[in-house]
Amino acid sequence: MRKIISKKTGAKIVVMLLTLLVVLSIWPFRVWTDVKEYSAGGEYVGATEQNASFERSYLQNFITQYDRLSSIDVYISEMATGKYIMAQVLDENYTEVLRVVVDTDEYEIPGFVNIPMELNVEVGKNYSLVLKDCRSMYKIGLEDLNGEAGYVGSLFCAGQEIPARHFYANYNYRVPMPKSFSMIAILIALVVAITAFTIIELFFKKYPEKNTISTVEKALRFIANPVAAVFFATLMIMVFPLKMFDSRVIDIIFYELGLIICAGIVFYGINHRVVTHKLGISFWDGIPDKNKVVYVLQMLMIAMAIWYASEYMNGLYDIFHTLSQRRMEICLLLLILLTFSFKEVFNVFNLIWLVASVIWSIGYYGQNKLPVSDKEYDIRNLALRYFIVIIILAGFVVIGVVRPLIHGMISNIRNKKPFFRTNYSLTVFGWISIAFFACLVVFRNTRTWGVFMVLIFGALFIRMLMWRGRPDWYKILSGGLMLNFAISLGFSLLHRYFAGYMLGRFGFIFHTVTVTAEYFTAMGAAATVMLAIKVISFPKNSSRIELFKTAWKEIVLFGWIMSYSLFTVSRTTYVAIVACIFAVVIVVISFHKKQFGRIFCTMVLSVLVCFPAAFTMQRIIPTMIAEPVHYEIDDTDVQIRGGADWDNTNFMCVERFVKLFGHKILGLDWEGYNYPNDSDNYDKDGNPVLDIYGYPMQGAITLPEPVGGYLVSNGFTRAELLILTEELGGYVDMDNKLDVISGGRITIFKSYFKELNLTGHDVMGAELPTGEIAVHAHNVYLQVAYDNGIITGILFILLILGALIYGVVLYKKNINTNPLSLMVFAITIGFAAAGISEWVFHLCNPLTVALMLSFGGMIFKEKRYE
Repeated sequence: MRKIISKKTGAKIVVMLLTLLVVLSIWPFRVWTDVKEYSAGGEYVGATEQNASFERSYLQNFITQYDRLSSIDVYISEMATGKYIMAQVLDENYTEVLRVVVDTDEYEIPGFVNIPMELNVEVGKNYSLVLKDCRSMYKIGLEDLNGEAGYVGSLFCAGQEIPARHFYANYNYRVPMPKSFSMIAILIALVVAITAFTIIELFFKKYPEKNTISTVEKALRFIANPVAAVFFATLMIMVFPLKMFDSRVIDIIFYELGLIICAGIVFYGINHRVVTHKLGISFWDGIPDKNKVVYVLQMLMIAMAIWYASEYMNGLYDIFHTLSQRRMEICLLLLILLTFSFKEVFNVFNLIWLVASVIWSIGYYGQNKLPVSDKEYDIRNLALRYFIVIIILAGFVVIGVVRPLIHGMISNIRNKKPFFRTNYSLTVFGWISIAFFACLVVFRNTRTWGVFMVLIFGALFIRMLMWRGRPDWYKILSGGLMLNFAISLGFSLLHRYFAGYMLGRFGFIFHTVTVTAEYFTAMGAAATVMLAIKVISFPKNSSRIELFKTAWKEIVLFGWIMSYSLFTVSRTTYVAIVACIFAVVIVVISFHKKQFGRIFCTMVLSVLVCFPAAFTMQRIIPTMIAEPVHYEIDDTDVQIRGGADWDNTNFMCVERFVKLFGHKILGLDWEGYNYPNDSDNYDKDGNPVLDIYGYPMQGAITLPEPVGGYLVSNGFTRAELLILTEELGGYVDMDNKLDVISGGRITIFKSYFKELNLTGHDVMGAELPTGEIAVHAHNVYLQVAYDNGIITGILFILLILGALIYGVVLYKKNINTNPLSLMVFAITIGFAAAGISEWVFHLCNPLTVALMLSFGGMIFKEKRYE
């Protein structure tokens, strides 16, 4: 970044980067698209005989032609009452995937009304368009059948097929630009770049005195500053005065504040002067330049391992669990292999294994791959290929780990020393770990993931014994965790809508808030340690401005992670993270007196400043990109799927979040959020002014309405009702207040405790008093004891206690040279706290992966054979 270059070179770098951005936007990102229209080609034959109304809706089947349904233009012949039409899209299983309400006042009736969708669909699948009322009645244009229009299916009204007719409509698909046009655009960009290069050469040839010295950093700033300025200025104008995201004053002010804060962070990041830190303060400082490339790759493997562990938690079927687990195992094996030097990797033993394993893998795959005729042959063959890769990588790991051990034993024999004599020894924690791992294998019952955990992490721990980079392990781990958060945050900003409904609790990259809580416990632990040690390393008499200059990255990171933790509105998240922060701060100030005030104030200000920025970006950016990812059991409001209107009030807003937080966390009896965004159907209090048929309410017919069936947003949703019904009407002991508060966990704990034994159980699930089966114990300590036996459960508790104690000891030993070793204690305390109310110990749980990786520096006292 600080490399000295001439201004001519800097100008060329600017041109190259701008050209690269243009080319990448054309391909492979394909930002520029076109809309392709499909029409059935029949002739208009009139309107439906009866109105679409409260009693009657119309359903049209159609086959999708491309993977992005942009919109559908439907001919509306007459609006008898009201002004809105409601459209639903159903998938092949007739499950609602999108709901759109359109104001027909914007169109000339009779005429075509555009129903915007921007919905990702599966090509060639049967979907249905349903047109129904929204306190209105209207007639829909029909056309006759055209033999060439095979993509249009049957038309139904109130369950009865209307023969030889379908909607008079156009189906619009968003498609990438044609390849020929893309090639032309890329060639034009290259020609412009070559022309700019020529102009630069001629300019500095004519004015050589202007070709002074500059740096790469200045060249990049020359690009980044105007791009950032245009980006944030555009967003601020869109918020106000255009009011494209919300029209309420409090939301406009809050979003503008968030954008100002976010812009300030970005501009400071672009233009700040780099401050040199002391050794060991961050995961990057103090690392020798020769190791940085390898360490970055190791950080990437940690990040991707946690990513695939997260993917596992989102999976609903065994095959997807298998794929995610094997991907994660490949990343962890690559992490181990990246600890080997060039000489350790390229040797005759590995060469022999490579040749033998490749020959074996070709034969094995040929014998076991499924034919095309089998169900799910493609993903099952993919899982088979992953298995083969794991075997090959595991072979390299075994060779790399075993060879030095054998070499040391042979050396002992030659020197007439005891066969197993070494200059290293296990710590007490190491002995506990071995005992626990042994029980995990012996009492595995039907579970294989425990065996895989022992093999993979056992190999990692042994390898770290002989690895010269072991002192930098916690820097690598910190970097890997933060890199994973950066990747996950990018995915969230691109693909996860911040919905106010159905639950209103933001799941980040997960389909359940519970797993989100576990994830943020690990990330929050890492961020807490990184910020705390940065603060205490700063001179006490220094100004707050200097503290910010030194620790601004850690401050922003901590604030952003804690803000997303707040978005979950999850008590598990809050308890685990608060316990982690409190414990870390106590440990830190016990060695650094009179630092509590500085640490506490820095953390609080970090969250206060970053919360509006994080809230605003998560609310705005995904809605603009309109590429949402919804999980199968992710009960997201169907009114904000696809390319929902940016100002749809079913997105999260300030009022909804405040009331949700107050109700669920503070227990305040606040009224439900009720914002009428349709003054034609509802008055200022949210009461309907039209009846269900679109007539004025005086003397009108009123019936109970389903939740979400109208434009006004609701404070109590179907998903919340189902959860409340399950928790309070199922197995909860209503006479036990603690059981009610905990959602029935006390009852579950008792049921699991009664069935504990020495050897464990083959099948998960304990029987509740009602006869139902609780799938898991909602407590990690009970779950381990139930699955693997009481002995294993006791060893597991000792393992956690040992990690807490030895984590503090490790930090004390390395307090001046490697304070990031406090990461062990922080992650363990977060795991221990989250484990009280949730089952968090599994090979593919992100929190477990982080925990096991943190144990890497605590198993052995020393390393290396004599």
